[in-house]
Amino acid sequence: MSVTNPESEAPKAVQEFLAKIGGMVPGQNRQLFRIVLAEHCMIKTGGIFHDLGSEEQSVFAVDAKGKVIENRIRDHVTSAALVEVCKYSCDGWIIERWFPAETWGTPEDWTAHKSEDGTTMMKGEFPSRGDYFFVGGPFPRIPELGDLECAIAMHKQSMEQRPQNYKAHFKQTLLDEATARERRREELEKTLAYVRKNELVPMLKGTSLEAQRFRNQLQTACGLSEHLGAVHDA
Repeated sequence: MSVTNPESEAPKAVQEFLAKIGGMVPGQNRQLFRIVLAEHCMIKTGGIFHDLGSEEQSVFAVDAKGKVIENRIRDHVTSAALVEVCKYSCDGWIIERWFPAETWGTPEDWTAHKSEDGTTMMKGEFPSRGDYFFVGGPFPRIPELGDLECAIAMHKQSMEQRPQNYKAHFKQTLLDEATARERRREELEKTLAYVRKNELVPMLKGTSLEAQRFRNQLQTACGLSEHLGAVHDA
């Protein structure tokens, strides 16, 4: 589920309270702090996806939770695409704070991350007006207003007392999120390779009744009219 304004899911009274105690983003009509459902916060990730030899292709991406996101593309060409995936690896209500654009580096650094073709961006649009990032939670339900005020006060105090340490910590958090997302993608690829080698291929090659039953189900799912027997070169 993609939510354009995830903060709108919180009750209006909570939004107004956060605006009162946290303030507003300078020059922008939005709160400095917001509480949102983590699973509804999305980011864009991109890459090059190659023709699979069919009229309709599936482009797969892995979000922060390791969930496989399928998007369908057409045409018999190599395609560049940006797809939306979950930003965070947790579920539940979280507190986010707005950070200025320089937190994410420069536009040049942002666009320097290219896919294998050397031109397609690996990220979405640079957050030139700043963006929100996780600073508290997750919570199974929206905390009481007093608890929200306490959490925000502690966050502000930490930044005021140790601004350099917090800046370094924040950058490390961003790096850890990206590293964890990449690690989950690699683990998924290993799992898929294992399933193909140890489960799918034996069923395609097998001569048992169970293997043939699986091939019959596969034949029906693919809409094949010809009998699908044991495959010897899978």
